[in-house]
Amino acid sequence: MTDPVAALLDASGWAGAARAALPGDASARGYLRLARGAETAILMQAPVATSADRDSLAAFLRVGAHLAALGLSAPAVIAADPAQGLVLMEDFGDATLARLLVSDPATARAGYDATAEALDRLALAPVPGWAARPDAEGQAAMIGLTLGFLPPVPMLADLPARLAEALATHAGGPPVLALRDCHADNLVWLPDRAGPTRVGLLDYQDALALPLGYDLASLLDDPRRDVPDAWRADLIARFATAHGLDRAASRLATLSLLRNLRILGIFHRLARDGKPRYRAFLPRTAALVARAVADPALVALRAPVDELLHLTGPWAEAAA
Repeated sequence: MTDPVAALLDASGWAGAARAALPGDASARGYLRLARGAETAILMQAPVATSADRDSLAAFLRVGAHLAALGLSAPAVIAADPAQGLVLMEDFGDATLARLLVSDPATARAGYDATAEALDRLALAPVPGWAARPDAEGQAAMIGLTLGFLPPVPMLADLPARLAEALATHAGGPPVLALRDCHADNLVWLPDRAGPTRVGLLDYQDALALPLGYDLASLLDDPRRDVPDAWRADLIARFATAHGLDRAASRLATLSLLRNLRILGIFHRLARDGKPRYRAFLPRTAALVARAVADPALVALRAPVDELLHLTGPWAEAAA
């Protein structure tokens, strides 16, 4: 039987290329870096056993094509065999903003600025018809993953409803396409490009239509690493000016709360299911939740969120 990988590489001119495995992420996807002389490419191997797997791969290709059409830097597809879960694509290299934060903060800051520009361009574009558009209640329901790990205590019963009210009040307006996993590990510095194309975008298959600012909240309130306070303040001020927002900080606090309440459950599940490194991120995630709910606009959420942090405390303490 023909090897699907060999067939794809042969058909695309990459047969015989050297292969090196790359570290995995939170997903079940695998990645190989191929090299032929000075040229490199990335082979993504995605699961396709279930309809959900196949839908995720189709979404990756669809969203990537949309980003490219907007002039943003999504990896160009060289060849693909979706039925086999294979995508051969452009290699952006290893200069993620996560690495640059450690080795070259000045360049990392330029990368964060370029990401903000890219998010602005995405926000100005019409939301594609294929993007799901959850309303405030649907958005708040995303924290159900975390609540599902907790006992049914009365204090938490109306947390989704209170969160939905906060989203409608403080993060309303027309939605934009949100990449949903916009953080420094998924952003690659491309110094030979200009403007918003200087940052390569990765891991966007879960994109949805969500409130303006969701991806910026993801970038700035990152459970995996600390973003300098001065950068955060500058980028929030820039966001407020660019979009004419009077209460940008409360908007971003609300969206950060939504995202990181969900991530508490995601990281807990990953740690439980054989990826213990995610347990180390739980204390920072909890701290980001606490900071977000401290925003004056979110006072109605403080009691249930405090209770949730109390109940999830043992998850974070196990990482201390």
